[in-house]
Formats: sequence, C-alpha cells, structure tokens
Amino acid sequence: MSQLGADAGTLAGEAPAVPQTLRLREGSVNAEGRRLGLTGGEVLLLVNGVPFTGTETALTARLLIRRGKPLALTFAREGGNLLVLTTTTALGRWEQVPALPAPEGEAARIDPDGLRNYEVMRSPEGQYDLYAVDAPLIAVIAPPLWLFQMRVWAPGATLLAGLVAAAIVTPWLSLAVWLSAALWIRGAAMPLLRADRQARGLGFAGVVAARSETEAHAIHQARAPGDRCIFCPDKEAPTAAA
Repeated sequence: MSQLGADAGTLAGEAPAVPQTLRLREGSVNAEGRRLGLTGGEVLLLVNGVPFTGTETALTARLLIRRGKPLALTFAREGGNLLVLTTTTALGRWEQVPALPAPEGEAARIDPDGLRNYEVMRSPEGQYDLYAVDAPLIAVIAPPLWLFQMRVWAPGATLLAGLVAAAIVTPWLSLAVWLSAALWIRGAAMPLLRADRQARGLGFAGVVAARSETEAHAIHQARAPGDRCIFCPDKEAPTAAA
C-alpha cells in the first residue's frame, strides 16, 4: 500500500496495526520450557537483546539462521525480566499478543555465544546454589576433582577409592577406570548435582543466562536480595563482572 493509501485509511478511521509478539499460553509449557524455568503467560520481549515483533515462524527462522547455536530470549516477568538461552522454539504453544514496550536500559544487542545457562536451586528459606547446565571440560578431564570442587562428596570419594584400588592392581587398570569415569560423567554430571542439592533441601528455581557464574549470582541476588548462597563466603557476596 502506498503512503497516500495508508494516510487515507487512517483518515477513514482505520486503526494502525499494533505490533505483535509471542506469549506462551497458560498451561502449555512443555518439558523443554520447564527446564528453562518458563511458565505460561510469559511474553517474549527481546531476541538477542533486540525488541522482537513477529510470528512463531519468524522466531523459528531466526533460530535456523543460527545453525544449531542458541538464541538469547528475554521474557517479561514480574520482579525482573528473564533471560535464557535456547536451541529450540518448541517451548510450548505460542500465541500472538500486542508487543510490550522494550525495557528501559536493557534493550542492547546481546551475543548469545558469550552466555551460558545457569540452573538455580533454592530452598523455601532462601538458601540457594547455581551452576552451569553443561558440564565444564574439567568434569570430563578430571572427574574426581570436579566432583570434589562441586561438593558432591560421596560419588567423588567412591570414584577416588576405585582409582586407588585399580592403581594397586596395575596403572593400566587405573587408566581404564579414569577413562570410564570421564565417559560416565558426561551424562551423569547434572543429575548428580541436582540430586546432591535436593538432598541439601534445595529445589529447582529456574535458569538464568549470564557471562559467568559471578554474574549469574549477581542476577539472582538482584531478584531475591535476601537469598544466601550456601557455598559463597558470608563476607563477600558475588558482584556482576565488569
């Protein structure tokens, strides 16, 4: 339509088109969406830090361009917007709704390749812990060290005892146990962490995307100022990275 036609339509009383975005329908969030801590009714604000308007097809097209790499999605949420990384748009059933204004001070282009998802575990009393949802390289290279670093004591002690016993028999057997542990930890790291934190009275509280663990702590504590990290020094609260 020409500009003259658009102006004529407006003069005739036609309301200008309202920009549309996407919202997850109530009760429709699937397992992948719940894994990111999403709930029904949340409205998509930004994609990679840029205000998003369009359809589910347009959002999927944005993801396809990334060729398997994640998108950074920002959702409107009471008490602070939620930023998560995802490699799929199949998070639930989407519906079109009027777009919300971009949040002041937050709409800036984001490089999703510089972010990681961190899972937050929290108790009703406000104690919490968080960790990257993908096991770091050290977990595969040195499984016992990583388990002790993450305070997963029982599996770490069991694995260490197995390595010592194998080394007594022959160093080659110890090496075989080490390599087997490296393969095992790739799939077992997150279940082990979750089970350990649940045993400490923590439950899944959501996911935050951040550039570092320090920044993830700062984001969570900004949303829940009274929360206390169970493994952080009491005298030195984490602050966002510069």
